[in-house]
Amino acid sequence: DSLTIALYDNGIVDGDTVSLFLNGVNILSKQKLKESATKKTIYTTALPDSIELVLFAENLGSIPPNTSYMVATDGDKKYEAFLASTENSSALIRLVKKE
Repeated sequence: DSLTIALYDNGIVDGDTVSLFLNGVNILSKQKLKESATKKTIYTTALPDSIELVLFAENLGSIPPNTSYMVATDGDKKYEAFLASTENSSALIRLVKKE
């Protein structure tokens, strides 16, 4: 009934700041990425079977592009993604529920 998203700076911590959108709704605003996780729990019972997470770069840090490492945890299953965003493009992940 829930999904935990953990975001880290990927590689060198260089001041990357991101916002996270779930199906177009901001759920995490202007978070500075660090070595330790920035976490957000998403309750999925009221969500459709397919959701989109968009990682928007608020800045590029001192070493462009804005890079992050995302871990989505669903119970005992973990899904990992390395994401990159720029001033002109955002990273998108589509998650689909399995029956």
